[in-house]
Amino acid sequence: MKILVPTDFSETSINAVKYAIQLTSQHTKAEIILYHSYSILHLSGVPMPILPEDRPAFRKRIFEELSKIRDQFAALTPATTTVSCEADELPLTEGMQEIIDVRSINLVIMGITGKSGIQKAFIGSNTLAATEKINVPIIIVPETASYTPLKNVVFAYNRRQPLLSRQSNAIEDFTAKVNAHLDVLYIGEEQHLNAAKQDIQKLLHINDISYHTVKHNDTAKDILAFADANNADLLLALPGKYGFLQDLFHKSITKQLAYKTKVPLMVIS
Repeated sequence: MKILVPTDFSETSINAVKYAIQLTSQHTKAEIILYHSYSILHLSGVPMPILPEDRPAFRKRIFEELSKIRDQFAALTPATTTVSCEADELPLTEGMQEIIDVRSINLVIMGITGKSGIQKAFIGSNTLAATEKINVPIIIVPETASYTPLKNVVFAYNRRQPLLSRQSNAIEDFTAKVNAHLDVLYIGEEQHLNAAKQDIQKLLHINDISYHTVKHNDTAKDILAFADANNADLLLALPGKYGFLQDLFHKSITKQLAYKTKVPLMVIS
């Protein structure tokens, strides 16, 4: 498992690093790449260089800060996990995608950035942009979330948002690696659950799986409540027009997002 963890040196991004390191305890072998983009358009935690000649010293400082984060969690890092550092001046998502392509990254883990409102409540603009542009699964770690072994994963599914083969392969691969049970939560009328189950079974070949349903009334709140009631360790969702992510990002349900703080969210595009 190769995991990319972008960091802007904020507490939330450092918490995501800690989560990633602890998650690798569920893998026999793993590699983590800590990455910082110091693009002028992105930087949030460290002063930007003003003159070109300042950049070598600035870059050195960036790697020193990344190394401090790596060393901070050395005692938590499994012996079978390696942690390396990368930094460049590319825009964040562009830099992430380049590392993903060159290093064959399987998973991205990101913390929550943003200073106020819905961004602070659930997801920052940089993380949201990544879920729309990055082509590997992304785990979003809420600000106050702490790692627990991934035993129960809830997959929120709506038939209007088709499950693609690359998404089903990613779900299969990830749940197998962490040996987790999968709860499929169908968003819709109960009489359509069997049809939804057949749709999923065509693509998703997982033995340890169960199916549930919730009516599409107050989608985000209902899904998050189900995850909480069923002790979910991870919530899994698909992006797109009909995914419940659209509800989560809508300002009208900001209060509902108080439910989210316990459970990290995996987005599979």
